[in-house]
Amino acid sequence: MKKGLLALFLLLVAAGLAFCALLRCDNKYTAALPGEWGRNVLQENPEEVAFLVDGWEYYPGELLGPEDFAAGREASFYTYAGEYANFSAQLGSPYGTATYRLVLENTGEPAELAFYLPELLSAGRVYIGGALAGEQGCVAPYEPLVTDRVYAFFAEEETEIIVQCANFTHYYSGMYYPPAIGTPSAIARMISARMAVYGLLCFAPLAVALSNLALWLTRRDKLTWRMGLLCLSFSARVCYPFLRALGAPAIRPLYALEDLCGALVLLFAFLLAGELSGAVGRWFHRFLAVPAAAGLCAATVIFPLFILPHAPLFINLYGVILFFWELLAGLYLFFLALCSLREQEILGRFLLCSAGLFGLFAALSALTVNIFEPIRGAWPEEYGGFLLTAGFAALMVRRALLLAQENNRLTLHLQEEVDRRTQALETLLSERRELLGNLIHDLKNPLSAVHSYAELVRAGGIALDQETAGYLDALADRVGAMEERFGVLQSFSRGEREALRPQPLLLNDFLRHFFEDNRPDMELSGQTFSLRLPLEPLTVSADPERLRTALENLCYNALSFTPEDGTISLSLAQEGGSAVLTVRDDGSGIDPGDLPHVFERGFTRRAESGGEGLGLFLVRTVALEHGGDVRVTSEPGQGSAFSLVLPLFSAKNPPSSPAL
Repeated sequence: MKKGLLALFLLLVAAGLAFCALLRCDNKYTAALPGEWGRNVLQENPEEVAFLVDGWEYYPGELLGPEDFAAGREASFYTYAGEYANFSAQLGSPYGTATYRLVLENTGEPAELAFYLPELLSAGRVYIGGALAGEQGCVAPYEPLVTDRVYAFFAEEETEIIVQCANFTHYYSGMYYPPAIGTPSAIARMISARMAVYGLLCFAPLAVALSNLALWLTRRDKLTWRMGLLCLSFSARVCYPFLRALGAPAIRPLYALEDLCGALVLLFAFLLAGELSGAVGRWFHRFLAVPAAAGLCAATVIFPLFILPHAPLFINLYGVILFFWELLAGLYLFFLALCSLREQEILGRFLLCSAGLFGLFAALSALTVNIFEPIRGAWPEEYGGFLLTAGFAALMVRRALLLAQENNRLTLHLQEEVDRRTQALETLLSERRELLGNLIHDLKNPLSAVHSYAELVRAGGIALDQETAGYLDALADRVGAMEERFGVLQSFSRGEREALRPQPLLLNDFLRHFFEDNRPDMELSGQTFSLRLPLEPLTVSADPERLRTALENLCYNALSFTPEDGTISLSLAQEGGSAVLTVRDDGSGIDPGDLPHVFERGFTRRAESGGEGLGLFLVRTVALEHGGDVRVTSEPGQGSAFSLVLPLFSAKNPPSSPAL
């Protein structure tokens, strides 16, 4: 916190020194020519640009030319450039006409000079030495044009300068910005320096905007999007000197665009500063500051384009709103910077340097109207906006560096982390395989003993009746089948299944043999097991053992849910280019919520009776191995139907086994 307070103190000192330097070295009001009412005295060295600020004769509501003053017209008002934002103080309306007159005294040798008139609002004529020097737009009939103009003249002992102005379109009126006097080369240097400054202010943030918006297109990050729009808005806000130099004709839209871009800069500054300072969740930020900033953006479009042209009395109110908004918005940004500093956010220093300085300079611009106007540079709020974009650009660079450092750290330790996790996984799988192998081994031993006892009884020559011998043979066969199933289960659980060995398989014959082999067991508890085959032969490419295992799982799974008087049917049909093997029962059915999960490994509703949830998972695995699929339909209390869908065999395009 102490470091933050020290940084704040140094920030205020630096801002104060910078502003004092601007007031002294780049200020039209401190570079004004000396003089009295109606007169200014030319500087001794015209190579140093000076400004005609004080002593202007002011004739509101009149358009007067040299002939009017030759007749001895006396001035009723005197003013300085920038004193009145419009004509409302004298005419009662911001719209109207006015004339400004000044006599320039030259105490030295006659000299060739240039008169630089910036941004006359909104149409006018310029007379120098009794002759028309030029016209900006058209005074009568009224055609506005806001532009910068340079008029060359030869300065004698006294030179009369008359500026006529008419405005019926904009909320500023008249000669608001002080004109400059100097040699043509001095004026050219001043304009070139000013364009260079604004070129930096405009195009550097534009480059940052384009880079951030391009980054946003790939990452969709909210911070980069807001940063890009802030820089883009600021670039559009400070491009007006280039538009003035070109003489852009659309006055209302251009000034509305300028005000809108300035309001957007403040809005995006609020959003960025609120997010980085932690104020985004505070009520005053969400429900007061941000809505106010958004509302002002709308006002900067609605007022200049739709209200002020028809109700000019609101122009002064609009100016007051802009003044106080700029002041309050600047102070609020500085407040957010202080909050960031107090909460010791990592990014607080960037926020303080950018948003804080911008807020401070925006407030200074509002408070120093008619005290400061730049000669070669920019307004304080424009410097602050540039520092804002630069500060947030530094923030984005810092974030990118932190991400790069984190990526480098992860890359350096990635292999080590992968090796460690791989070793842990291999250990876990090894322990699981060992445990499962021991369990299956323990289960296979009793089955082997039963098989051996059956063989001993049969080899002992004991006289057995035919029925008992048949039961003994069936027992031996079933025990052998169980041993084979345990072997398959063991290999499957270990992930060591043998490669698929597909061959052309006539399903009609295969299902007939499968039905005959399993019918005794399926009907042992009183259920009925039926088979329905099509007349046409259906051939698939399949591994007979895998297919038999899948069908046994489906049939015996159906048997476990079918009552003693129920029916289980096995059928074969063709659907398009596939063979469909369906096992249907009229048992208890499946709950609709369980249907999407029945083929998942480990899913079962028979955990209490020893179910492990592997049977249907194995069926789905076999179907996928053969390039097919498995599906189920069921209604509670109405039974279930499981269908194994396999592609039909084609010599030109045999089905391939997908990787699982």
